[in-house]
Amino acid sequence: MLANIRSEFLLDPDIHYLNHGSFGACPREVFRDYQNWQRILERNPIDYYTRQLKGLFGKKASGPLEEARTALADFVNADAAGMIFTPNVTVALNAIANSIKLQADDEVLATDHEYGTIVATWARKCTQNDAILKEVEIDLPVSTQAEFVDYFWKQVTPNTKVIVMSHITSATALVLPVKEICQRARKAGIITVIDGAHAVGQIDLDLENIDADFYTSNCHKWLLTPKGTAFLHVHATQRAAFEPLVISWAEINQPSFSLRHEMWGTRDMAAFLCIPAALRFREKHNWKTRHREARALLYEFRDKFSIEFDRETICDQSWLAQIAGVLLPAETKLFELWQYLWEEHRIEAMITRWREEPIIRLSYNAYNTPDELDLLLQAIRQYQNL
Repeated sequence: MLANIRSEFLLDPDIHYLNHGSFGACPREVFRDYQNWQRILERNPIDYYTRQLKGLFGKKASGPLEEARTALADFVNADAAGMIFTPNVTVALNAIANSIKLQADDEVLATDHEYGTIVATWARKCTQNDAILKEVEIDLPVSTQAEFVDYFWKQVTPNTKVIVMSHITSATALVLPVKEICQRARKAGIITVIDGAHAVGQIDLDLENIDADFYTSNCHKWLLTPKGTAFLHVHATQRAAFEPLVISWAEINQPSFSLRHEMWGTRDMAAFLCIPAALRFREKHNWKTRHREARALLYEFRDKFSIEFDRETICDQSWLAQIAGVLLPAETKLFELWQYLWEEHRIEAMITRWREEPIIRLSYNAYNTPDELDLLLQAIRQYQNL
């Protein structure tokens, strides 16, 4: 097993950070690159915005912003021309919802495993347009991806206009078969919106192969960039109709598709500019091997937790990446457990609820050790015995 690299991160040494899925940790050297870009801005803001970030006022995009865009596009196998930098997936999905035109009785189809704010976004959109949001119930435990696709597709009707789906669900941490859904949707003329908030940097992404109309993901989770770094990729067939969420001078200058959607007035772009540094850090520290080792350990502990709580596992390993949801005892008081873990053991862990089921979401990254997962299990056992 590769050596632990906790010292490469800025995390407080006195805490046990087992919730990388909510907010990822940024390595020291990537954070230094981030701060360097901020210093460059402050030395001469005019030079930074009008010369160094070329393309903001000209017709030809070039410079460090485009280098970061190209590096990210290459990493996820996407067309860089359709790549928009955005602060987070929530903003990206609001931009998509703002731009898509719905009419009365149009249907937006989702699962009941989607992130709450995303459901709220589309519920409001549907209410404003007399459209219908349908959440397909996906029971646990899930069976096979093929059965999931067939079952979900049976809910499609002639009124289905949009499919909104997580690539990796938030509470239950399931990797959904979005490629197969997108393939069927393209043949049927249905718009696909994929919420990949947890995907980039956690699983191998091939956006050309997935072929979604809209795909968005947070780089500040598993790609290890500073907070406020995400992207939205818009399929070539959707770009002409896609409207900016914020109207700025780019609406007049039209420098490029990406910059038309990124220019929000004065804005710090430093987090996006250090995407190449995050990619270099991952390469230097053999991240593919670290992924493989982390997953093996996570799967082992997921089973230990399920046995301890006398709960069935919600899926087999084919549904999992580097986070895993485990059902807690039904009587668990979520806030009390979360508070106990922090106050008594300095453990940061994601404890949530799906339907009526209490869930703890395990995550494991290169700065973690098996002892921390053991500590988490022991701490929950102590809490139950109070």
